[in-house]
Amino acid sequence: MCGIAGIVTDKESARDYKRELGLMVASLRHRGPDDQGIIAFDNCILGHTRLSIVDLCSGHQPMVSDREDCAITFNGEIYGYRDIREEIKGYCFKTNSDTEVILALYKKFGEDMMSHLPGMFAFAIWDETSGKLFCARDRFGEKPLYYAFGSSGEFIFASEIKALLSSGLITPEISMKAVSFYLRRSYVHPSETIYKNIHVLPPGYLMSYQGGRVSLGNYWKFPKSDYSFGMDEAAEVLRELFEQAVRKQLMADVPVSAFLSGGLDSTTIVAVASNYRKNLKTFSFGFDGDLSELRYAGEAARKFGTDHYELIEEREVTGDLLVEMQNIYDEPFGDSSNIPTYLISKLARRYGKVVLTGDGADELMAGYTWLYNPLLLLERSYNKYLWKLLLAYIYGKIMRRTGKTRRNLLSYVRKGLTYRNEFRSVFSAHKAQNTYFNNQELLGLGVSEVKEDGPTWELTNTVDDALRTDLSVYMPGDILVKTDRASMANGLELRAPFLDVRLAEFCISLPSSLKINQDADKLLLRRAYSELWPPLIKGRAKQGFGAPVSEWLRKDSFRSLKQQYLERRKNDIYELIPYDKAKSFVERDNHQTWILLVLSMWIGKNKFALRESPSRAPSVNRLQE
Repeated sequence: MCGIAGIVTDKESARDYKRELGLMVASLRHRGPDDQGIIAFDNCILGHTRLSIVDLCSGHQPMVSDREDCAITFNGEIYGYRDIREEIKGYCFKTNSDTEVILALYKKFGEDMMSHLPGMFAFAIWDETSGKLFCARDRFGEKPLYYAFGSSGEFIFASEIKALLSSGLITPEISMKAVSFYLRRSYVHPSETIYKNIHVLPPGYLMSYQGGRVSLGNYWKFPKSDYSFGMDEAAEVLRELFEQAVRKQLMADVPVSAFLSGGLDSTTIVAVASNYRKNLKTFSFGFDGDLSELRYAGEAARKFGTDHYELIEEREVTGDLLVEMQNIYDEPFGDSSNIPTYLISKLARRYGKVVLTGDGADELMAGYTWLYNPLLLLERSYNKYLWKLLLAYIYGKIMRRTGKTRRNLLSYVRKGLTYRNEFRSVFSAHKAQNTYFNNQELLGLGVSEVKEDGPTWELTNTVDDALRTDLSVYMPGDILVKTDRASMANGLELRAPFLDVRLAEFCISLPSSLKINQDADKLLLRRAYSELWPPLIKGRAKQGFGAPVSEWLRKDSFRSLKQQYLERRKNDIYELIPYDKAKSFVERDNHQTWILLVLSMWIGKNKFALRESPSRAPSVNRLQE
């Protein structure tokens, strides 16, 4: 895993930007502590920091093509690249790296190369012959790519926003649209940034820059639904594709470990990976009290004979870590699980450079039960005469399986009834879920409500609409941002077997009826792998990795941060939202308080205009999609 950066100029020599690019590369050193490099052409200068995972000896970047007419700076991993290399004829390879395979594909197919490229990636190729920069980002957004125009018209790109700002060529301007979405969801939308004059390349998109003009187009879309599979047949295909994905992602020239929460996803990964790697190292994070999953993780570690390490919240979490998060996340990021993710990444980095994770499984397999299960009441097949029977069925089954209290279950039932009364579709209901500040509260804070984009697929009014929404918004905007920044801050590469493109496309194509019903979640995964799981884990429902925010906010170190950043009228945040309106939320010590605290800390650290002003937008040509 690496950091990439570059500057393209049409007005003067790019070699004159060596100082600016050097500052950008230095700011990305955490992403690639093993090596760094810069290469310059007349109109383009590329930079790179390297975390050596594959081809340790000859994988230096930026890398030039066999005829030295193209150069690439690349962040990510191309799984199964050796097989792809064997299929490319007429290119004279100089290295054994996956980086050069991308160059070879570009030389052979040009911008049509993307259908031949699996893996997680963000890369930029400078084509000296055409004077064009070609960039692309992986299908799900595992690896980041940001870009902007400099004060003199330079085109600037990098893996992180901090690198763009370190060039000194950009004066950032805050986007109140992004602030509004952040307050609503706790993260910035994956197709936007917190700055109106800094942009992000969306997942599954390619981009070219030539002659002062940016062209964007998506090269990948969700596959069409396939209703031809029965459960047993689908489980067989899942096992085959998942085994292939894990096996490919275990390939590296350094040891590979795994995160192990004791949930279904990580347990499945460890079960399969341990067939190929004996004494696999595994890592778990344990919250205090009822939130701890350590006993489940320990059970899985014992069954599969892993070399297991644990980290305990009580000894680790302080307010200083929230301060550190503002250095790691270049935008306000209110998902409190970024702290334990950072800590467990730090632990894992002591023992290696690569870790397998279960990211993507919940969105592909319908794992967020508390979100998706109530949506079943709104599905297209709903019959108004059956809903009472359905609720009674849910009540009995969940009571037996989870031991939830009657009070909690009644709340759950009321939630389902509310959905029937308030929402006309699964899509509209799901958009209203996991909202921290609703539109009325936003307006009360003087912030315009968020107008979220509609779907890019044909709605089915089934849970599939919720799954696809989370795959296109929540996962790339929250989950993958969290894991990328937390791991790369420690020089650690995370790999997600569930996001292997063949496996993910297969799962997306399957109807939600093979994934969730009133009785259980992750039906397909259970059918395919439950025989491998320890008995303690088989009956588990999904438990999120969210931190106990209310408890943290009552700790002295976090109370001190509240006093410093939220309880003073002169705090910069109150130039955006009125102090008197925010005060009641500050006093609640809940997720709303946390989101405001993070925003205030982020504003206090970063320098930008607190009020929006007109700015030059880049010239963009959106290609046919």
